Amino acid sequence: MSTIRSALWFRPTAFSVLAALIAMSVALVDGYLPVKAFAWFPEVEISTLRDLLNLMAGTMLTVATVTLSVLMLVLSLAAGQASPRAVPEIMADTVTQNALGTFLATFVFALTSLLLLGFGAVAGPGITLTLFCALILIMTSVRYLVQWIHHVAETLKLNRVVSRIHSQAEEVLKSYLDKRHASEAGERRSLREPLMTLHPNRTGYIQLIDEEKIRSLAEEQDISIEVTVQEGDFVHPKRLLLRHEGPELDGATIRALRMAIVIGFERSPEADPRLGFELLTEIACRALSPGVNDPQSALACIEYLGGLLAFAGSCPSQHYPAKHSKDGRVMFARADFAALLVRSVRPIVRDGAGVAEVICAIMSILEELSASVEPEYKDLILEEARRAETLGLDSLQLGLDKQALTAIAERIDSGSSQPEGR
Repeated sequence: MSTIRSALWFRPTAFSVLAALIAMSVALVDGYLPVKAFAWFPEVEISTLRDLLNLMAGTMLTVATVTLSVLMLVLSLAAGQASPRAVPEIMADTVTQNALGTFLATFVFALTSLLLLGFGAVAGPGITLTLFCALILIMTSVRYLVQWIHHVAETLKLNRVVSRIHSQAEEVLKSYLDKRHASEAGERRSLREPLMTLHPNRTGYIQLIDEEKIRSLAEEQDISIEVTVQEGDFVHPKRLLLRHEGPELDGATIRALRMAIVIGFERSPEADPRLGFELLTEIACRALSPGVNDPQSALACIEYLGGLLAFAGSCPSQHYPAKHSKDGRVMFARADFAALLVRSVRPIVRDGAGVAEVICAIMSILEELSASVEPEYKDLILEEARRAETLGLDSLQLGLDKQALTAIAERIDSGSSQPEGR
């Protein structure tokens, strides 16, 4: 779904097909339209309608071409300012796709109507109806053109890109944590010797794992399976995809297992909770690079990451998706809070340890987390805080900055050492 959603061709194509069908529908019902019902409308000459349709076709084709050119420039700027991996989210923007679809639909309607006029398929009341459809499409196109011009200016703001990535990451994280398998899962079954392995037949990123399909195959074959990868992992034919107990499986079962694990050329956010965290971290690190040198954008990413981590940390580990299926036959690799925390904090600490505002912002986020997350995660936060403090003290130059960093670290340490319930 995310591939279709981010595809620039899908919605414009659907709009264009609908516009062509509307134009042909006018020709089909033309002979059945009551003449008296259209008697009070001004009489429209065919030459007038043909001139209007010619103008529509030429104008909308130009507008659509300019829109695509500007969109390519926006995508290029977004890839340079934020991250190339943020481009699919901009391509999936509904305003842009609706605007482009409306422009192309207007062009297709005008072209189809011109052909029908040339064939003599439209006459009488159909000419008036075609004119009204053309006017409605023109007004809609003008409305979308004005909205899209304003929207492009908003899209170029880095904070808008960061906010969009955060919103999607939050939705994916909520969906991931809503998989309440942990309380329903049975005991995990151990793999018995001999163990057989399965490798992928192509190179790419794991986009989706059909867990129910794998579980049903394990039940059919009466075996246990351990899936060693998760969504977002990079695989190649030499990397282990999964292993199972017992003799070699037949070719049909192997093909079914491979089809249950979708591999693509890029990561998909649909079932990968780590991707949103990594994108925000990547934007922050890019903002801290010497070529960009924009600490404020990095601080914005840190704040959004803090919100995501607070949500992830409010869920106890037993409410995260279970690492095995309900019947215990299939074991999965899962992302937990520790993985999300490490991927969010460590790259920014590495690149921003020498910037006082950045390293103190990271420590402040960790301080907030230590006071709000589940108690079982506090040791993880304390470990990351000590690591950040060490790198910060080694990189900062001013004594006041080091004192501020040490003060935050002491508060985190003292808060973590307090007994639970105090």
